[in-house]
Amino acid sequence: MVRQWQDMNYSGRYAASTYEESLPDFVKLAEAYGHKGFKVTQRNKLGPTLEKAFALKDQLVFVDVYVDQSEHVYPMLVSPNGSMQDMWLSRGKKT
Repeated sequence: MVRQWQDMNYSGRYAASTYEESLPDFVKLAEAYGHKGFKVTQRNKLGPTLEKAFALKDQLVFVDVYVDQSEHVYPMLVSPNGSMQDMWLSRGKKT
């Protein structure tokens, strides 16, 4: 959401919101601790992967889901002190 705020208010001037290269391989990390890990990088693979994960009733499962970095999350409050009337419902649309 920091990146989203920078997109919406600062014309995409990013600071401290680009860190993808520093993330570990979460699947390998989960497996190193004896658990099961899945990675989803395509939307059409999400459902089948979640079915596999939920089928493993006796194991701890970690699912690493990649989301497009340009995707925004809504609804979003404009400021910490904002009200429901200040909420963003989508790009360019407030309540």
